[in-house]
Amino acid sequence: MLLLETLLLAVFMALDIMLFYIFFESILPPLFILVGIFGSDNKVTATHVESPLGGSIVLAAIVLKLSLYGIFRLILPVLPKASLDYTFVIYTIAVITIIYASFSTLRTTDVKELIAYSSVCHASVYLIGVFSNTIQGLEGSIILGLAHGFVSSGLFICAGGILYDRTGTRSNCGAPLTLNFVGEFMSLYGIVERLPVLGVFACSSIILSAAYTIYLFNRVAFGGSFTRFLEESIYDVNRREFIMLFILVVFT
Repeated sequence: MLLLETLLLAVFMALDIMLFYIFFESILPPLFILVGIFGSDNKVTATHVESPLGGSIVLAAIVLKLSLYGIFRLILPVLPKASLDYTFVIYTIAVITIIYASFSTLRTTDVKELIAYSSVCHASVYLIGVFSNTIQGLEGSIILGLAHGFVSSGLFICAGGILYDRTGTRSNCGAPLTLNFVGEFMSLYGIVERLPVLGVFACSSIILSAAYTIYLFNRVAFGGSFTRFLEESIYDVNRREFIMLFILVVFT
C-alpha cells in the first residue's frame, strides 16, 4: 500500500512525459496485487468491498482519478483531433455505463458496494465532461473529480470505519452549492450542449443516483428491513472520526 501511494504521488508530480509514463505503468504491479487479493468475479467493485478501509479510500479517491488526469495531461493536448473523432463513441459507452452502474447500485445491499458502483457512475459523468469540448464540461469534470475524491473517502470512512464498527454490518449525495452538485451539473451541461439526445439519457444519472441514495438512507437511518438499527443503541461519532470527516466535508 505504501509503495502504491508513493508511485501515485510520483505520477501527479511528474512533469516529463517519459517519467509520467514510467510511474503510471509502475502503479500496475501493486494495483494488480491489491485487486488480485481482494477481488473476485467483478474485480474492481469486489476490491472496494473486501479490501481494508485504507485500500478502498486510495482506490476510489486517487487511483480512479488517474484516468481523468491522464486525459488532461496526454490525450487532449497531444491528440486533440482523435478526441473529437471518437467523442460519440465515448459518449455512448459513458451513457450505457451510467445507466448500467446505477441499476446495479439499486440492487445491492452492501454500503461499500453501493459506493463502488456509484463511483463508476460518477467516473462516467466526468468522462462525459472531459470530451464535451466545452469550457463548462471541462471545468465540471475537474470539479467533479476533486469532489468525488473527498466525498468517496468520507463515505468509505462512514461505511467501513463507523457503520461497520457499530453494527457489525454494512448491510452519497450531491446537494446544491457542494462541489459534487456543481461538477455533475457542469459535466452534464457539456454533453447536452454538444449532443442533446445522448445528454437526455446521461441526465438519467440524476434520477437514478437520487433513487439509490434515498433507498440507502432509508435503510440505514430509518431501519427499513434492518429493524435492529432502530433497536440497538448506536453511539455517535467520536472526536477522531469527527475530525477526519470534517476535513473532507470542508473541501466539498
